[in-house]
Amino acid sequence: MRRGTITVFLSLTLTIVLSLILTVVESARYSALRMRTEMVMQMGLMSIFAEYNRELLKDYDLLLIDTTYGTGSADIAATEDHLKKYIQYNSRPGKGLLSFGLDEMMAMDVKDAKLTLYSYASDQGGREFKRQAIHAVKDHFGAGIAKKIGDSVKDYKQSGVDSYDVDRKRAAVEKKLRGIDLNVDKCPVDEVFDERPGIIERLVSNGITVSDKHLKLDNTASHRKLRQGAGVVRPDSDPDSILNERLFDQYLRWKMSSYINDLHHSSCSYELEYILNGKNTDKANFRETVFKLFTIREAADTMAVFKDPGKESQCKALATVVAAILLNPEIIEPLTKMLLFTWGFAESVVDMRILLKGGRIPLMKKGEEFRLSHIGQVVLFLSLPVSKADGRNGLDYGDYLIMLLAMENGRKKVMRAMDVIEMNMRTKEGNRGFRMDGCIDYAEADVTLSAKKGYTFTIRRDYSYEPIIE
Repeated sequence: MRRGTITVFLSLTLTIVLSLILTVVESARYSALRMRTEMVMQMGLMSIFAEYNRELLKDYDLLLIDTTYGTGSADIAATEDHLKKYIQYNSRPGKGLLSFGLDEMMAMDVKDAKLTLYSYASDQGGREFKRQAIHAVKDHFGAGIAKKIGDSVKDYKQSGVDSYDVDRKRAAVEKKLRGIDLNVDKCPVDEVFDERPGIIERLVSNGITVSDKHLKLDNTASHRKLRQGAGVVRPDSDPDSILNERLFDQYLRWKMSSYINDLHHSSCSYELEYILNGKNTDKANFRETVFKLFTIREAADTMAVFKDPGKESQCKALATVVAAILLNPEIIEPLTKMLLFTWGFAESVVDMRILLKGGRIPLMKKGEEFRLSHIGQVVLFLSLPVSKADGRNGLDYGDYLIMLLAMENGRKKVMRAMDVIEMNMRTKEGNRGFRMDGCIDYAEADVTLSAKKGYTFTIRRDYSYEPIIE
């Protein structure tokens, strides 16, 4: 019979070797748990950011987590619950499967999941929303699209139209005319300009169908106190730079409807006009826009008429005839100017009719670009037939509208644009409680996980739809 023996030395050696092996295994397990913590955190953040509002992306090219989740009430705690659920699911991938307990070696449980920092789309006057809108335009059109808008604004300011006060100049001529004894009860040109508001009314209403919608502004972004988040976190560019302002103007033209560009949005037909004027009805916004565009066209056309020798000679010839009839040569010079003002006014009314038909009008006209080429046509300017084909060159209604918006207060534009988005989104199924200050596009989260043998891991990571500086 043979007997096996083992020395004390070998026993001690095996103990040390086994301890080393078990230590290496446990160390590997700990490292794997740390790696899994990183992985499940990343998967959890990506999962909640995959829950963006589909309607918002479809209609406005915006990627935002709507924290209402269709419930009608925005709550950041709901997003935290979603994050916790996704991390827990990925922490035990073998749960429910036949794994003979092997998955328990790497199993982890979520103890806590909190969003410590997050940015609402409405933060800092809507700068988060604006930043996404700018990137959407860059992706769709390219940054070069901003140059066209910038050039229009530059041309407008260099033309002197914005500082040309037609009413003041005309008033000076009228005063001079009234100081001349014409042997008549009333200055004839007074009747034309006394009817000026009425002419504009007929321009707006005659032959033009205007929406009568009332805007539901009671609980929109610019009419309520907004929730506050962290604002724009480590942006890769300044959303308020001149270039980005022009890109945002292009976004408005792309995504918002107007009188000429009807996108069939149910809550508001003239969205660009609302962003420009802020009135609570489509009709009021349209009317205000027409007056602003008319002011530009009247100034530009009057400047062009006064610079045109041919038109001045026609007006002077007519003024000379009137002076001969009245036996008063003193009237020739002021009456010539008054007739030129009348010509500029009549031409601008025709311009507006062409713009509202979808035609184009150059900012500053030259002789051959005038629709009223003869003084005789000025008398009949309201009855002159016009169509879209009458204006083939220059800026269209939308171009003029964006030019006006480009000179408006940037914050006001962004807030009113968010009003429009909220009104439209609330008409869609499952979005009745939609609000821009309930939508986030950046989040920083702290998560605590535990594993067997008392291991606890705490991790903080962030995620964003938009590029951020690390």
